[in-house]
Amino acid sequence: MHVVAFAAARKAVLEEAGGVTAEGFPMTSCYVESLPAQITVPLVLSVHTAGGTDYEPRRFIVAKSPEGERVGLLEFAWQWPDNPGVPVKFRVFAHQLPITVYTAGVHTIGLYDDPDAVDAEFSFPLPVLRLNPLTGVPTN
Repeated sequence: MHVVAFAAARKAVLEEAGGVTAEGFPMTSCYVESLPAQITVPLVLSVHTAGGTDYEPRRFIVAKSPEGERVGLLEFAWQWPDNPGVPVKFRVFAHQLPITVYTAGVHTIGLYDDPDAVDAEFSFPLPVLRLNPLTGVPTN
């Protein structure tokens, strides 16, 4: 399985007719008013693979704090039948990942084949910044 796109968005919705509608993709940072905070991060994941492979994939999306601690986990799996006569199959997802943010800093969201794996198949950084309640300006 090959990842075409995997990142956070401000909003991501799976369309009934197929595909994803996303706003603010990729999301380059996230702001919270106070810490700790419980947030939900919309994610877009687009993948493809050769026909005749990956019929029942299972993956884990794991969010890690700047210190490397797991702060969010989402397991997902799907049936992926071949398309007769087509040598490649595609799939796109819009997931909602709940995360507990304890500190500001660069969090990492990764795609793993096992929830306890050390190395992600694919990952991206997500800076989480705290807003100053008086000025509305991000602080460290």
